[in-house]
Amino acid sequence: MVKILLLNPIYVTLFWAIVLNTYKREAHQPKVFLGWFMFVASWVYISHYFYFTRQFGVYFYLDSIYTLAYLLVYPMYHIYVRLLTVDSHFSIKKHFRYLVAPLTLFLLTVVGYIAMGKEQGVEFVSEILVNGKRPTNTMHEVMFIMFVIGRLTFLFQTLFYLGYSFRLIRSNNLRIQDYYSNMEDRKLNWLQLFNICFALTSVSSAALAVLGRNTFLENTYLLIFPSVVFTVMLFFVGLLGNNQKAIFTEIENAPDLNNEGKTPQRIKAKLDNLFEKEKVYKNPDLKIWDVSSMLGTNRTYVSNVINTEYGRNFCAHVNSYRINHAKALIQSNPNLTNQQIAELSGFGSVNSLYRAFQASEGVSLGQFRKQMGNSNS
Repeated sequence: MVKILLLNPIYVTLFWAIVLNTYKREAHQPKVFLGWFMFVASWVYISHYFYFTRQFGVYFYLDSIYTLAYLLVYPMYHIYVRLLTVDSHFSIKKHFRYLVAPLTLFLLTVVGYIAMGKEQGVEFVSEILVNGKRPTNTMHEVMFIMFVIGRLTFLFQTLFYLGYSFRLIRSNNLRIQDYYSNMEDRKLNWLQLFNICFALTSVSSAALAVLGRNTFLENTYLLIFPSVVFTVMLFFVGLLGNNQKAIFTEIENAPDLNNEGKTPQRIKAKLDNLFEKEKVYKNPDLKIWDVSSMLGTNRTYVSNVINTEYGRNFCAHVNSYRINHAKALIQSNPNLTNQQIAELSGFGSVNSLYRAFQASEGVSLGQFRKQMGNSNS
Protein backbone atom coordinates (compact mmCIF):
# COMPACT_ATOMS: atom_id res chain seq x y z
CA MET A 1 0.00 0.00 0.00
CA VAL A 2 2.80 2.41 0.93
CA LYS A 3 4.56 1.75 -2.39
CA ILE A 4 1.35 2.54 -4.26
CA LEU A 5 1.00 5.82 -2.37
CA LEU A 6 4.59 6.72 -3.19
CA LEU A 7 3.87 6.10 -6.88
CA ASN A 8 0.72 8.27 -6.98
CA PRO A 9 2.53 11.67 -7.23
CA ILE A 10 4.67 10.20 -10.01
CA TYR A 11 1.58 9.14 -11.99
CA VAL A 12 -0.07 12.56 -11.53
CA THR A 13 2.96 14.63 -12.52
CA LEU A 14 3.78 12.46 -15.55
CA PHE A 15 0.13 12.55 -16.64
CA TRP A 16 0.07 16.35 -16.63
CA ALA A 17 3.54 16.55 -18.18
CA ILE A 18 2.23 14.59 -21.16
CA VAL A 19 -1.14 16.40 -21.41
CA LEU A 20 0.31 19.91 -21.17
CA ASN A 21 3.01 19.18 -23.73
CA THR A 22 0.42 18.24 -26.35
CA TYR A 23 -0.25 21.98 -26.82
CA LYS A 24 1.64 23.95 -29.45
CA ARG A 25 4.44 25.86 -27.76
CA GLU A 26 4.01 29.07 -29.77
CA ALA A 27 0.35 29.50 -28.83
CA HIS A 28 0.42 28.04 -25.30
CA GLN A 29 3.83 28.80 -23.81
CA PRO A 30 2.64 28.84 -20.16
CA LYS A 31 0.88 25.47 -20.49
CA VAL A 32 3.87 23.84 -22.14
CA PHE A 33 6.21 25.28 -19.51
CA LEU A 34 3.93 23.96 -16.77
CA GLY A 35 4.31 20.57 -18.47
CA TRP A 36 8.09 20.88 -18.08
CA PHE A 37 7.55 21.82 -14.46
CA MET A 38 5.50 18.64 -13.95
CA PHE A 39 8.22 16.55 -15.57
CA VAL A 40 10.82 18.00 -13.18
CA ALA A 41 8.47 17.42 -10.23
CA SER A 42 8.10 13.79 -11.28
CA TRP A 43 11.85 13.29 -10.72
CA VAL A 44 11.46 14.52 -7.15
CA TYR A 45 8.90 11.80 -6.46
CA ILE A 46 10.77 9.12 -8.42
CA SER A 47 13.77 9.82 -6.16
CA HIS A 48 11.50 9.70 -3.10
CA TYR A 49 10.26 6.30 -4.18
CA PHE A 50 13.74 4.72 -4.29
CA TYR A 51 14.81 6.49 -1.09
CA PHE A 52 11.82 5.47 1.04
CA THR A 53 11.89 1.91 -0.31
CA ARG A 54 15.56 1.79 0.80
CA GLN A 55 16.97 1.11 -2.66
CA PHE A 56 20.07 3.18 -1.89
CA GLY A 57 22.15 1.63 -4.66
CA VAL A 58 19.72 3.13 -7.17
CA TYR A 59 19.20 6.33 -5.18
CA PHE A 60 22.98 6.97 -5.37
CA TYR A 61 22.54 7.64 -9.10
CA LEU A 62 19.43 9.75 -8.55
CA ASP A 63 20.49 12.03 -5.68
CA SER A 64 22.17 14.58 -7.97
CA ILE A 65 19.06 14.69 -10.19
CA TYR A 66 16.92 14.94 -7.06
CA THR A 67 18.97 17.94 -5.89
CA LEU A 68 18.44 19.63 -9.26
CA ALA A 69 14.74 18.76 -9.42
CA TYR A 70 13.66 19.91 -5.96
CA LEU A 71 15.66 23.15 -6.29
CA LEU A 72 14.09 23.84 -9.71
CA VAL A 73 10.52 23.54 -8.43
CA TYR A 74 10.05 27.11 -7.16
CA PRO A 75 12.12 28.92 -9.83
CA MET A 76 10.14 27.10 -12.54
CA TYR A 77 6.87 27.91 -10.80
CA HIS A 78 7.88 31.57 -10.70
CA ILE A 79 8.78 31.56 -14.40
CA TYR A 80 5.38 30.01 -15.11
CA VAL A 81 3.65 32.85 -13.25
CA ARG A 82 5.74 35.35 -15.20
CA LEU A 83 4.68 33.75 -18.49
CA LEU A 84 1.06 34.30 -17.48
CA THR A 85 1.47 37.88 -16.28
CA VAL A 86 4.51 39.83 -17.49
CA ASP A 87 6.59 37.76 -19.96
CA SER A 88 5.47 36.75 -23.45
CA HIS A 89 7.77 33.73 -23.84
CA PHE A 90 10.42 31.67 -22.11
CA SER A 91 13.95 32.84 -22.81
CA ILE A 92 17.24 31.44 -21.48
CA LYS A 93 18.70 34.94 -21.61
CA LYS A 94 15.82 36.40 -19.60
CA HIS A 95 15.12 33.57 -17.16
CA PHE A 96 18.48 31.86 -16.66
CA ARG A 97 19.20 33.86 -13.49
CA TYR A 98 16.40 31.95 -11.73
CA LEU A 99 18.10 28.65 -12.58
CA VAL A 100 21.69 29.46 -11.52
CA ALA A 101 21.50 28.20 -7.91
CA PRO A 102 19.85 24.83 -8.76
CA LEU A 103 22.27 24.16 -11.65
CA THR A 104 25.31 25.11 -9.55
CA LEU A 105 24.39 22.81 -6.67
CA PHE A 106 23.51 20.05 -9.13
CA LEU A 107 26.95 20.22 -10.79
CA LEU A 108 28.74 20.32 -7.42
CA THR A 109 26.76 17.30 -6.23
CA VAL A 110 27.58 15.37 -9.42
CA VAL A 111 31.29 16.15 -9.01
CA GLY A 112 31.11 15.11 -5.36
CA TYR A 113 29.51 11.74 -6.09
CA ILE A 114 31.97 11.08 -8.94
CA ALA A 115 34.88 11.89 -6.62
CA MET A 116 33.53 9.57 -3.91
CA GLY A 117 32.67 6.66 -6.18
CA LYS A 118 29.70 4.35 -5.74
CA GLU A 119 30.87 2.59 -2.59
CA GLN A 120 31.52 5.80 -0.64
CA GLY A 121 28.47 7.42 -2.20
CA VAL A 122 26.10 4.68 -1.08
CA GLU A 123 27.73 4.81 2.36
CA PHE A 124 27.13 8.59 2.47
CA VAL A 125 23.46 8.11 1.63
CA SER A 126 22.80 5.17 3.97
CA GLU A 127 24.93 6.17 6.96
CA ILE A 128 24.85 9.98 6.97
CA LEU A 129 21.63 10.98 5.19
CA VAL A 130 19.56 8.04 6.44
CA ASN A 131 21.04 7.10 9.81
CA GLY A 132 22.24 10.59 10.75
CA LYS A 133 25.83 9.61 11.54
CA ARG A 134 28.60 12.23 11.55
CA PRO A 135 30.80 12.47 8.44
CA THR A 136 33.99 10.43 8.82
CA ASN A 137 36.07 11.83 5.96
CA THR A 138 36.58 15.05 4.02
CA MET A 139 34.40 14.13 1.04
CA HIS A 140 31.51 13.16 3.28
CA GLU A 141 31.87 16.47 5.14
CA VAL A 142 31.86 18.44 1.88
CA MET A 143 28.82 16.56 0.59
CA PHE A 144 26.98 17.07 3.87
CA ILE A 145 27.70 20.81 3.72
CA MET A 146 26.24 20.92 0.20
CA PHE A 147 23.24 18.94 1.48
CA VAL A 148 22.61 21.61 4.16
CA ILE A 149 23.15 24.46 1.66
CA GLY A 150 20.60 22.83 -0.64
CA ARG A 151 17.98 22.69 2.12
CA LEU A 152 18.61 26.31 3.12
CA THR A 153 18.37 27.35 -0.54
CA PHE A 154 15.06 25.53 -0.85
CA LEU A 155 13.72 27.32 2.25
CA PHE A 156 14.77 30.72 0.86
CA GLN A 157 13.17 29.90 -2.51
CA THR A 158 9.90 28.94 -0.82
CA LEU A 159 9.62 32.29 0.96
CA PHE A 160 10.95 34.44 -1.88
CA TYR A 161 9.18 32.98 -4.90
CA LEU A 162 5.77 32.51 -3.28
CA GLY A 163 5.80 36.12 -2.02
CA TYR A 164 7.04 37.42 -5.38
CA SER A 165 4.40 35.44 -7.25
CA PHE A 166 1.60 36.75 -5.02
CA ARG A 167 2.69 40.32 -5.85
CA LEU A 168 2.85 39.58 -9.58
CA ILE A 169 -0.65 38.12 -9.57
CA ARG A 170 -2.09 41.00 -7.52
CA SER A 171 -0.49 43.60 -9.83
CA ASN A 172 -1.76 41.72 -12.88
CA ASN A 173 -5.32 41.61 -11.51
CA LEU A 174 -5.26 45.39 -11.07
CA ARG A 175 -3.64 46.04 -14.46
CA ILE A 176 -6.04 44.00 -16.58
CA GLN A 177 -9.02 46.00 -15.31
CA ASP A 178 -7.86 48.66 -17.79
CA TYR A 179 -8.33 46.18 -20.66
CA TYR A 180 -11.30 43.90 -19.95
CA SER A 181 -14.90 44.38 -18.88
CA ASN A 182 -15.41 40.69 -18.13
CA MET A 183 -12.92 39.58 -15.48
CA GLU A 184 -14.50 36.15 -14.97
CA ASP A 185 -11.82 34.11 -16.76
CA ARG A 186 -9.01 36.63 -16.61
CA LYS A 187 -8.57 37.92 -13.08
CA LEU A 188 -6.37 34.93 -12.27
CA ASN A 189 -8.13 34.17 -8.99
CA TRP A 190 -7.62 30.55 -9.97
CA LEU A 191 -3.88 31.29 -10.08
CA GLN A 192 -4.09 32.62 -6.52
CA LEU A 193 -5.70 29.29 -5.67
CA PHE A 194 -2.76 27.68 -7.48
CA ASN A 195 -0.49 29.75 -5.22
CA ILE A 196 -2.38 28.63 -2.12
CA CYS A 197 -2.06 25.01 -3.27
CA PHE A 198 1.65 25.55 -3.62
CA ALA A 199 1.85 27.20 -0.19
CA LEU A 200 0.06 24.24 1.38
CA THR A 201 2.41 21.87 -0.42
CA SER A 202 5.33 23.91 0.92
CA VAL A 203 4.01 23.64 4.46
CA SER A 204 3.81 19.88 4.01
CA SER A 205 7.36 19.83 2.61
CA ALA A 206 8.60 21.94 5.51
CA ALA A 207 6.89 19.65 8.02
CA LEU A 208 8.51 16.66 6.32
CA ALA A 209 11.91 18.38 6.45
CA VAL A 210 11.52 19.23 10.16
CA LEU A 211 10.53 15.67 11.01
CA GLY A 212 13.32 14.37 8.82
CA ARG A 213 13.05 11.74 6.12
CA ASN A 214 14.39 9.17 8.58
CA THR A 215 11.19 9.46 10.61
CA PHE A 216 9.28 8.23 7.57
CA LEU A 217 11.80 5.47 6.93
CA GLU A 218 11.25 4.15 10.44
CA ASN A 219 7.47 4.19 10.05
CA THR A 220 6.51 4.16 6.38
CA TYR A 221 2.80 4.53 7.20
CA LEU A 222 3.56 8.17 8.08
CA LEU A 223 4.10 8.67 4.33
CA ILE A 224 0.35 8.35 3.74
CA PHE A 225 -0.38 11.97 4.69
CA PRO A 226 2.32 13.77 2.62
CA SER A 227 1.72 11.42 -0.32
CA VAL A 228 -2.02 12.17 -0.38
CA VAL A 229 -1.42 15.92 0.08
CA PHE A 230 1.16 16.11 -2.73
CA THR A 231 -0.95 13.98 -5.08
CA VAL A 232 -4.09 16.09 -4.60
CA MET A 233 -2.24 19.41 -4.79
CA LEU A 234 -0.34 18.47 -7.93
CA PHE A 235 -3.48 17.18 -9.61
CA PHE A 236 -5.26 20.51 -9.05
CA VAL A 237 -2.17 22.48 -10.05
CA GLY A 238 -2.26 20.62 -13.37
CA LEU A 239 -6.03 20.98 -13.74
CA LEU A 240 -5.99 24.72 -13.06
CA GLY A 241 -2.98 25.21 -15.32
CA ASN A 242 -4.66 23.30 -18.13
CA ASN A 243 -7.60 25.77 -18.03
CA GLN A 244 -5.53 28.93 -17.80
CA LYS A 245 -5.27 31.81 -20.25
CA ALA A 246 -2.05 33.67 -21.01
CA ILE A 247 -3.34 37.17 -20.24
CA PHE A 248 -0.09 38.97 -21.01
CA THR A 249 0.19 37.36 -24.45
CA GLU A 250 -3.44 38.20 -25.24
CA ILE A 251 -2.91 41.88 -24.39
CA GLU A 252 0.42 42.05 -26.23
CA ASN A 253 -1.08 40.58 -29.41
CA ALA A 254 -4.20 42.77 -29.36
CA PRO A 255 -4.60 45.16 -32.32
CA ASP A 256 -3.87 48.83 -31.75
CA LEU A 257 -4.18 52.04 -33.74
CA ASN A 258 -2.45 55.39 -33.90
CA ASN A 259 -3.75 58.42 -32.05
CA GLU A 260 -4.30 60.55 -35.16
CA GLY A 261 -4.23 63.76 -33.12
CA LYS A 262 -7.63 63.30 -31.50
CA THR A 263 -8.20 65.45 -28.41
CA PRO A 264 -9.48 63.99 -25.11
CA GLN A 265 -12.78 65.90 -25.43
CA ARG A 266 -13.45 64.50 -28.91
CA ILE A 267 -12.69 61.01 -27.66
CA LYS A 268 -14.90 61.52 -24.60
CA ALA A 269 -17.85 62.69 -26.69
CA LYS A 270 -17.58 59.69 -29.03
CA LEU A 271 -17.07 57.37 -26.04
CA ASP A 272 -20.24 58.67 -24.37
CA ASN A 273 -22.15 58.11 -27.58
CA LEU A 274 -20.93 54.49 -27.79
CA PHE A 275 -22.10 53.71 -24.27
CA GLU A 276 -25.24 55.86 -23.96
CA LYS A 277 -26.77 55.45 -27.42
CA GLU A 278 -25.17 52.37 -28.97
CA LYS A 279 -25.02 50.56 -25.61
CA VAL A 280 -21.80 48.69 -26.39
CA TYR A 281 -21.64 47.64 -22.74
CA LYS A 282 -24.21 44.93 -23.53
CA ASN A 283 -21.40 42.92 -25.11
CA PRO A 284 -20.43 40.64 -22.18
CA ASP A 285 -16.83 40.28 -23.41
CA LEU A 286 -16.22 43.91 -24.38
CA LYS A 287 -12.50 44.76 -24.40
CA ILE A 288 -10.81 48.13 -24.50
CA TRP A 289 -9.33 47.44 -27.94
CA ASP A 290 -12.88 46.82 -29.23
CA VAL A 291 -13.79 50.31 -28.04
CA SER A 292 -10.57 51.88 -29.32
CA SER A 293 -11.19 50.30 -32.75
CA MET A 294 -14.70 51.82 -32.84
CA LEU A 295 -13.23 55.21 -31.91
CA GLY A 296 -10.35 54.94 -34.39
CA THR A 297 -7.65 55.48 -31.75
CA ASN A 298 -5.33 53.39 -29.57
CA ARG A 299 -6.29 51.61 -26.38
CA THR A 300 -3.74 53.46 -24.21
CA TYR A 301 -5.33 56.77 -25.16
CA VAL A 302 -8.84 55.47 -24.44
CA SER A 303 -7.65 54.16 -21.07
CA ASN A 304 -6.11 57.52 -20.19
CA VAL A 305 -9.31 59.36 -21.13
CA ILE A 306 -11.43 57.04 -18.95
CA ASN A 307 -8.95 57.33 -16.06
CA THR A 308 -8.72 61.15 -16.17
CA GLU A 309 -12.24 62.12 -17.26
CA TYR A 310 -14.17 59.59 -15.15
CA GLY A 311 -11.66 58.68 -12.44
CA ARG A 312 -12.01 54.93 -12.91
CA ASN A 313 -10.61 52.02 -14.92
CA PHE A 314 -12.16 50.49 -18.03
CA CYS A 315 -13.83 47.60 -16.19
CA ALA A 316 -15.46 49.94 -13.63
CA HIS A 317 -16.55 52.28 -16.43
CA VAL A 318 -18.32 49.52 -18.36
CA ASN A 319 -19.86 48.04 -15.22
CA SER A 320 -21.29 51.41 -14.18
CA TYR A 321 -23.43 51.39 -17.35
CA ARG A 322 -24.35 47.75 -16.83
CA ILE A 323 -25.44 48.40 -13.24
CA ASN A 324 -27.60 51.37 -14.27
CA HIS A 325 -29.17 49.24 -16.99
CA ALA A 326 -29.81 46.42 -14.49
CA LYS A 327 -31.47 48.86 -12.06
CA ALA A 328 -33.68 50.20 -14.83
CA LEU A 329 -34.72 46.66 -15.79
CA ILE A 330 -35.62 45.83 -12.18
CA GLN A 331 -37.73 48.96 -11.86
CA SER A 332 -39.53 48.48 -15.17
CA ASN A 333 -39.94 44.69 -15.04
CA PRO A 334 -39.54 43.24 -11.51
CA ASN A 335 -40.51 39.76 -12.73
CA LEU A 336 -37.23 39.28 -14.59
CA THR A 337 -34.92 36.69 -13.03
CA ASN A 338 -31.40 37.59 -11.95
CA GLN A 339 -30.06 35.48 -14.82
CA GLN A 340 -32.14 37.44 -17.33
CA ILE A 341 -31.04 40.75 -15.82
CA ALA A 342 -27.38 39.70 -16.02
CA GLU A 343 -27.70 38.70 -19.68
CA LEU A 344 -29.67 41.78 -20.73
CA SER A 345 -27.24 44.10 -18.92
CA GLY A 346 -24.10 42.64 -20.48
CA PHE A 347 -22.72 40.71 -17.52
CA GLY A 348 -20.94 37.47 -18.33
CA SER A 349 -22.60 35.66 -15.43
CA VAL A 350 -24.95 36.16 -12.49
CA ASN A 351 -21.98 36.07 -10.12
CA SER A 352 -20.38 38.97 -12.00
CA LEU A 353 -23.64 40.91 -11.61
CA TYR A 354 -23.75 40.17 -7.87
CA ARG A 355 -20.16 41.30 -7.28
CA ALA A 356 -20.42 44.44 -9.42
CA PHE A 357 -23.76 45.44 -7.86
CA GLN A 358 -22.47 45.06 -4.30
CA ALA A 359 -19.30 47.04 -5.12
CA SER A 360 -21.23 49.83 -6.86
CA GLU A 361 -24.34 50.20 -4.72
CA GLY A 362 -23.14 49.05 -1.32
CA VAL A 363 -26.09 46.66 -1.04
CA SER A 364 -26.70 43.22 -2.51
CA LEU A 365 -28.85 42.73 -5.60
CA GLY A 366 -31.42 40.88 -3.47
CA GLN A 367 -31.67 43.78 -1.01
CA PHE A 368 -32.09 46.26 -3.85
CA ARG A 369 -34.87 44.19 -5.43
CA LYS A 370 -36.61 43.97 -2.06
CA GLN A 371 -36.39 47.75 -1.64
CA MET A 372 -37.84 48.28 -5.11
CA GLY A 373 -40.65 45.83 -4.31
CA ASN A 374 -41.53 47.70 -1.12
CA SER A 375 -41.49 51.07 -2.86
CA ASN A 376 -43.84 49.81 -5.60
CA SER A 377 -46.35 48.25 -3.18
